[in-house]
Amino acid sequence: MPAAVIAVGAAAAGAVASSAVAGVLGAGLVGTVIGSLVGAAVTIGVSYLGHSLIGIEEPSLPEQKLSARSQMVRQPITHHRLVYGEVRVSGPIVFLHTRVPEDGNKFDILHLVVALAAHEVEAIGQIWFGDRTVPFGPDGAATDPAWQKEGTAFAHVWTHDGTPDQGADPVLVAEAGGLWGTNHRLRGRAYLHARLRYDRAIFQGGIPNIAAVVKGKRVWDPRTDTAAWSDNAALCVLDYLLSPAGLDAGLDEIDTASFMAAANICDEPVPTQGGSERRYTINGVVDLADAPVENLRALLTACAGHLSYTAGRWRLRVGAWYPAIVDFSDRDARDAVTVVPRRSRRELVNTVRGAFVSPAHGWQSTDYPPQRDPGHIANDGGEAALTLDLPFTTSHTMAQRIARIALEQNRREMQVTLPANLAGLRVAAGDTVALTLDRLGLGGRPFMVANWQLSPALGVDLTLWQDDPGVYRFQGFAEMTPPPGIVGGDNRDRPPAAPLGLSATPLDGAVRLDWSAAPGSDVDHYEVWEAPYAPEDPQNPEAPDPLDADGPAARLAEPRGNSWRHEGLWAGDAHWYWVRAVDSFGNAGAFAPPVDAAALGEPVTALILG
Repeated sequence: MPAAVIAVGAAAAGAVASSAVAGVLGAGLVGTVIGSLVGAAVTIGVSYLGHSLIGIEEPSLPEQKLSARSQMVRQPITHHRLVYGEVRVSGPIVFLHTRVPEDGNKFDILHLVVALAAHEVEAIGQIWFGDRTVPFGPDGAATDPAWQKEGTAFAHVWTHDGTPDQGADPVLVAEAGGLWGTNHRLRGRAYLHARLRYDRAIFQGGIPNIAAVVKGKRVWDPRTDTAAWSDNAALCVLDYLLSPAGLDAGLDEIDTASFMAAANICDEPVPTQGGSERRYTINGVVDLADAPVENLRALLTACAGHLSYTAGRWRLRVGAWYPAIVDFSDRDARDAVTVVPRRSRRELVNTVRGAFVSPAHGWQSTDYPPQRDPGHIANDGGEAALTLDLPFTTSHTMAQRIARIALEQNRREMQVTLPANLAGLRVAAGDTVALTLDRLGLGGRPFMVANWQLSPALGVDLTLWQDDPGVYRFQGFAEMTPPPGIVGGDNRDRPPAAPLGLSATPLDGAVRLDWSAAPGSDVDHYEVWEAPYAPEDPQNPEAPDPLDADGPAARLAEPRGNSWRHEGLWAGDAHWYWVRAVDSFGNAGAFAPPVDAAALGEPVTALILG
């Protein structure tokens, strides 16, 4: 994702710069600006595209943002995180403890506490172990047979929403040997407690990465003056501005009307493939280790938004058509108007591609169908691509709409620099204006105010970018077929293949069995079964079924190699033999075709007295 646009200029004389501005730009830059503009306020613009609106390619957002930070980490000091909307998330391990189970003598029980959010959350839903969801019962025990053995659960998870009055986890208090007491409540922190009991077959890959699907922060809605969970993009941006963990802005610094209008636009239903969805939502994680301007930029990607701070108030515009609020003409210009009708070739974009977070693919980073314009590609002599990653978008159709807006905005190439008189005070960055300049052939053409700066010559210098309703009109969606990044299955429910080439060699008082290893990489051991063989019995010419409950077959041994000797046999003692492989999950494969053999040696003579 390209860097955000930061435009700084004078606003209204005598106004005082907000403390929130220092949070965005940093105290040093703010001090420089205010020192040079005595008594003036600071105007800031943050765009979801930044300079990429005019085609300058810059690095995309880090992969860790796209994965919604769903990796469990172990580190002594870390930063808080905010969860907006609904997303799969993990976090730092804040407590780790091992103990001996009541029925054992080794440290086989592991307790983990994983912090999920630095605030109260609406709900903690699905639990993920690695790339698999694991269901848990009301008692916290895993109900998936993959995490059980002989009816005993080897994994338990308990969740805590981070309420202001939540108590300490009672299982930890009882089982952590006094290391977790009743005062360890983690109030205002959402977390999960996992208790794992070691078993080599169940935890083959070691401790799994534990994550959860979390419905995150409750946000304030100025339309109803209530706070509730919402993934409305405008309301989540507003919450970050107001939150002490964000910019800590005051309500007097918010243009409430603009956020209410943006929230209504975000809630509008728009068509998808055979259905509809709300126009813009935010679902992701804000890491407070990142600079506030970077967090704002990432949040704005979810709504194709532009955020401006003018005359001491924050205003939001989202990716939709806003009708013109002011008509400018020749009489509103105080000096010569500059028009740039075309961009340079290096600034043109005809393809927008990137990634979003896909719930259908384990909440992993997944490419959305790229947006291309074949006509522009032909005219430009080849593909000119922009990478637009969307870390807070979880719908591929929404991602396509946002990418299309970026493409269409780039192809509206005309830019106008209008040195306006005091009529320019009627607009702010993000507004739409209609421009009529007969000498330049502009008759009421719509433009968006990209930059606004007060001039010492009793006027306002406006930078205008061409705009029109077609930018926001989506024509059709591409299917996510075949869906990339599908999470593959594992071998938990796949038994191994049968061993190959089973043979029996008669020996003196024994029979040696040999076989080739069963194909596959996870064979743990083999099972050897036998049954008596009576070749003189015409009713038993074939080997019996070794798994017949009423049959004579029995399991003799579980060797780990590819051979085994049946010792202690009398000469002529004949048996059927079967061998099958068992994997590390306990799955038993098919038997190799049976073989029969009789031990060698001197015949035994029995003397019976009586």
